[in-house]
Amino acid sequence: MSTLLERVRGRYDRWRTGLQHRFRTDLGTRARVFAWSTAALALTAIAALLVREAVGDLDPLTVAAAVSGVLLVRAAMLRPATPPHVHGLPGMPEPEVCPTPEPPDRTVFVRAVRWFGAALAVAVAAGNVVSVAVFLLVLAVVAAPVLADKVALVRARRRLRRALKAYEPRFVLGYGGYGGGPIHVGMWEPHLLASGDRGVIVGLRAHYCAELRAGIRPTMPWIAAGSDVLGDMRVLTVPTMTTFFYVHNAPGHLKLMGIRSVRHVWLGHGDSDKAGSHHTRHLRYDVLVASGEAAIERYARHGVEIPRERFVLLGRPQSGDVVPAATPVTRVARPTVLYTPTWTGNGAMTNFSSIKLADEILRALVDADVNVVFRPHPVFLRDEFWAGRLLELNAILQADHVDPASPRRHVWGDEAVRGLSVADCMNRSDALVSDVSSVVSDWLASGKPYLMISMAHRLEEFPVEVPVAVGGYMVDRTLKGLPGVLDEMLHRDPLADRRARLKVHVLGEYEGDGSARAFAAWVHEMAHTPMVRA
Repeated sequence: MSTLLERVRGRYDRWRTGLQHRFRTDLGTRARVFAWSTAALALTAIAALLVREAVGDLDPLTVAAAVSGVLLVRAAMLRPATPPHVHGLPGMPEPEVCPTPEPPDRTVFVRAVRWFGAALAVAVAAGNVVSVAVFLLVLAVVAAPVLADKVALVRARRRLRRALKAYEPRFVLGYGGYGGGPIHVGMWEPHLLASGDRGVIVGLRAHYCAELRAGIRPTMPWIAAGSDVLGDMRVLTVPTMTTFFYVHNAPGHLKLMGIRSVRHVWLGHGDSDKAGSHHTRHLRYDVLVASGEAAIERYARHGVEIPRERFVLLGRPQSGDVVPAATPVTRVARPTVLYTPTWTGNGAMTNFSSIKLADEILRALVDADVNVVFRPHPVFLRDEFWAGRLLELNAILQADHVDPASPRRHVWGDEAVRGLSVADCMNRSDALVSDVSSVVSDWLASGKPYLMISMAHRLEEFPVEVPVAVGGYMVDRTLKGLPGVLDEMLHRDPLADRRARLKVHVLGEYEGDGSARAFAAWVHEMAHTPMVRA
């Protein structure tokens, strides 16, 4: 019996969870739930009135009370959503504080509405006129705070919609991430605006709004969506908006994708062989902007079958800032090597970082008599544990840098991570040491050699699982043979021709700012082309 009950409970929980997900991400489901629940309330009221009619005591006041009860319960049976707020939008005042304070928790009132709604139905069916009036009055009192918050929400959305209609944005950059915002949004905003069209950013994590804006310093207006993202965007998607862009794999983006009057375009935040670059969630996008053929092959290799016509190959606009090598590394007296350990991810499946080996790698680079630019993923700086660890790693380079006997000059810490862009670091360097990361793909634009640390695969598997490694030098997580591999890369570099071929496969045929110009032109075309669904 317990097993049967557990199965029934499990199925119910899965059904309920699925329905809640669809309610948050699909307007059709939301409309159906609204219709079903309204019909259930109406049928309850009708049943109560029929019972009263059967005993011959039905009067207009009782009918009016039943109808009023249905309307009150329908309007106040769910908690009111927190309203959206906006920064930098003409016609809208700046919030006094960010994130804006959440409205009071109305859970107690919502539950009271449901209970007193049920009590009113019983009174309509079997009570006297006084009991009907009392329960209706109490229902109105407990519903009042909920309704007041919902009225405020409607007004806030309408004010924001009027300002957006006047601003006439053509596109939305949706962002559901938090820690990587300065990287993810920062790398795409200037290239989107290069289209000459107006856009807005819609952030899905209002409690990170101030932190994100401080790190990103966006040019576009920033809308911090409330707790009901789909409800907000149903109102805030003004007629001029044609395209929503996405640069992050946040599941919350499905709420934005519930708006079907626009096209949804995947940009990502870099081309790499990590799982985020071939996620099954990408099947939902109308268009996927890819750098080159390697990206399309990556989806197919991992069983994510996306029709070829949904891809647009535009290279990497950001690679236009990467200057090709003027002198081969083999002719540089003391090369500069950029080391960029990637972030550890959210679990073992996404952890390709060599940061745990960084002390050995940095010492090997110093022993190789090279200058080092040490630029770990910026998210490390916001993690308390890793921030402390970085100080120890920085100290390795600092000690060599200040040693009077050392001719080497290194860059580390704030200067490398905050003072210089990734492209700046690349342009200062003659070779790269990195992990499985989009940094490697962007580095291909330089034509310079690179060494990849395989943390998750055996060396014989690595080029198969991570094809970009074909053009690079490799060591595994044991770092066995690292000095010799560094010597081969820096002083002989036999893979130069292979890298040149791989560059075209990964980044396309674009040179210089060609990709950036092509991307801006394509964004402009999409911004002025309404989405028509079959």
